Amino acid sequence: MTATSAAEASSGGCALSSADKSFLLRRLHSLTGIVPLGGFLLFHFFENASARRGPEAFNETVEKIASMPYLMVAEWALLLLPLIFHSVYGIYITRASRPVVAQYTHCRNIAYILQRVSGIVAFFYIAYHVVSTRFWALFVAGREITFQDMATKLSVPWVFALYIVGVLSVVYHFSNGLWSFSITWGLVRSDVGQKRLACVSMAICAVLSVVGIDILSAFVFKQSILSAFGI
Repeated sequence: MTATSAAEASSGGCALSSADKSFLLRRLHSLTGIVPLGGFLLFHFFENASARRGPEAFNETVEKIASMPYLMVAEWALLLLPLIFHSVYGIYITRASRPVVAQYTHCRNIAYILQRVSGIVAFFYIAYHVVSTRFWALFVAGREITFQDMATKLSVPWVFALYIVGVLSVVYHFSNGLWSFSITWGLVRSDVGQKRLACVSMAICAVLSVVGIDILSAFVFKQSILSAFGI
């Protein structure tokens, strides 16, 4: 009996190989990208969409969320810890992968590269956003962030540009992640189903991109772009 097999026997045969650990970590990484992080992204868009109705509506929404019981626990357990894991392991996957796109013509190879690039951009954008809003509100301002705070922040051209790039990166990363999640978990197996799912995920990306930019415009122009057209 080898030392490895002896160790496995002593642990009741429950020791995981490096391949098994990698498999489980990749599954967990895929899952956290959709639940809870993807769910929070949709909720975050929903709550920030109140900015389209003006400062009072946005500030009221923020205060309602801030008054939720166990908010800090939920933020750490359901958001920050999954976000840290997803980000750190995602960077590890990016560094470990060695794709050669030039050898392939399928658009999914381009999507693979964009997924990695958008993930890195999203990582730095989210870090900046969390520190300059949530942490600033908790540890510097001592109050919840307001519509005027966001309007002042986004009135700086480079910050507004950063938010547009960041929002688009997050949206693409989530939308394309829906496709990879479905493949990883075996929800869609056929080639036809995967192609249709790719179209659906890009449609979701387009819709969320428009919504995200529309919300940002509400802070900068005091009226969202879509609302100017009666939408």
